[in-house]
Amino acid sequence: MRRRALTPEALARRIEHETGLKARTTDEFMGDCVGYYLRNTGIPVNFGITIAIALIVGLAVAGQTFYIFTIENLKQFGALKAIGVTNARLIGMVMLQAITAGAIGFALGSGMAATFFAIMSKNIATRGIVMPWEIVAIVAVLMAVVTIVVSLLSVRKVLVLEPTSVFR
Repeated sequence: MRRRALTPEALARRIEHETGLKARTTDEFMGDCVGYYLRNTGIPVNFGITIAIALIVGLAVAGQTFYIFTIENLKQFGALKAIGVTNARLIGMVMLQAITAGAIGFALGSGMAATFFAIMSKNIATRGIVMPWEIVAIVAVLMAVVTIVVSLLSVRKVLVLEPTSVFR
């Protein structure tokens, strides 16, 4: 007589029913573990604080960098405005530089992180630490937002610049 195969969920329920003990499938056990860490440890709060600090520092450093670029090049921007370059074109120039710098920074940072994770995956203690593509995508979006915001904030000074003021 041939027995029909049970699904993991059905088998877990059968074990629970017959023994009175808790039985979990792999997916259920993983969910229980994640839930435990979210409810009973400070890990999510620490990660949240770390991410918030990284965003604040990133905004500050990138903002200062682009603002300094703008201030140092005010004469050139004024000269460009004097010969008829539109504000939209000037914004485009600053945005191109910002996007280029952000893309290079993202590529270098992601490459270093991937290398770190590849090296640490050979360690028994850190074997399960991985870098899923979703995290890389979220970081890319956050970096793009930070880059665009700080470059637009830094270009304000150029937009209100009178072209004749640079020739005095």
